[in-house]
Formats: sequence, C-alpha cells, structure tokens
Amino acid sequence: MGRNGQADVDSCLMNSSGSQDPETLQTALRAARENENRWLEMSAEFSFDSQRMEQWMSTAKLRRLEVERIDALLADMAERSNQSKPVCEIVVEMKDQVVKTGEQIFGG
Repeated sequence: MGRNGQADVDSCLMNSSGSQDPETLQTALRAARENENRWLEMSAEFSFDSQRMEQWMSTAKLRRLEVERIDALLADMAERSNQSKPVCEIVVEMKDQVVKTGEQIFGG
C-alpha cells in the first residue's frame, strides 16, 4: 500500500456513493493499520518537544480510532446479512465522529 495507504482509508471513509464491499473495507483496514504503525514508529522524533509530543499523541489516538471504526464496521457487516443502511453511510457517520473527536482534541 505504501504512500497511498491514507488514500485507501480516505476513499473508504469519504465514498458515500453506495455500499462498500468487504474487500474494500479490508483494504482500508490494512491501510489504516499500516498508517497507525508508521505513526507509532515516529514517536521518537517528537519526544524531545512536549508540545509536538502532545500533538503526536492526539494524532496517534485518531489513527487508532480510524482502525477501530473500520474494524467495527467489518464486524457489523459480518453480523448483518440484510442491511437497512448502506455500509458507506455508516462509514461516513463514523468519519464525522472521528472529525468531531479531532476537533475536541485540537480545540478546532
């Protein structure tokens, strides 16, 4: 996935044109996990500056939420054989929750 990992996640979270298939969600989940792992590996770069470390920790929390929400969406999809709402609508709602959480963390 490499550099386009975030694009895969964003595409899944922002695509509201219809239902997402499990394969697309799995790709987005793998990308979100890779993004999270790369971010965690960068912690040493920010440890010398408390303000930057605080921002790093906030972003790390958002990356974890992204993974958890896609994972929960996949679990929900597996539980429901007949969905009342397209999966992508649920993902967009979850993305809105992540954005609100980010605004609370960053004071935006």
